[in-house]
Amino acid sequence: MKKLFVLIAALAALWTSAAAQQPAAIRKIDFTNFTFRIADRTVKMKDGLEDVACREKDENGVPSGDIWSNSKESVAYGDIDGDGREEAFVPLIANICGGNMVTDEALLVFTMKGGKPVPLPVFDYADEACPTGEKCEIMRSPGVYVSYDAQEKAIVVENSFATDDDAICCPSLYRLTWYRWNGSAFVELKKGKITKREENK
Repeated sequence: MKKLFVLIAALAALWTSAAAQQPAAIRKIDFTNFTFRIADRTVKMKDGLEDVACREKDENGVPSGDIWSNSKESVAYGDIDGDGREEAFVPLIANICGGNMVTDEALLVFTMKGGKPVPLPVFDYADEACPTGEKCEIMRSPGVYVSYDAQEKAIVVENSFATDDDAICCPSLYRLTWYRWNGSAFVELKKGKITKREENK
């Protein structure tokens, strides 16, 4: 019986060690050449741009609709479920065809199962708050910024706010919000203070 216990403990340690050695598995996935499901829309990316977008044109020959995009640099990674393996946090942004006006954005989180990236449930990360006594509105431009807090084991989302004095491109305020995975959903952990940017992103 003692030998069986030792064997089980050794196998558990081996499994834990193997899992710990695989944090980079999801980093091999190229999310700029990947097919996403965003709401009811299937978005196939090719080199960071939606593959079949902007093909329809209006009466003046100008492409209509919007186009999704992403970049390798915007993807963040971290272990949010404590299994020793990283998840990927993938922000995407949609712009009007032929322009830079933001029409939508998304933040999708993927974990590895069976050697393939599988999406976790989406969550509402929009922060609609404004500083007391100051007029401002949440900005969808220039998109969502995401990072990982290893100490809290949480996703950190940055929301931007614009005041009446800000150019549409350059919101001057932002706030960080932490979200933690509880095993079935992402829940808000804490909020930072609304802060004025030293430099616009």
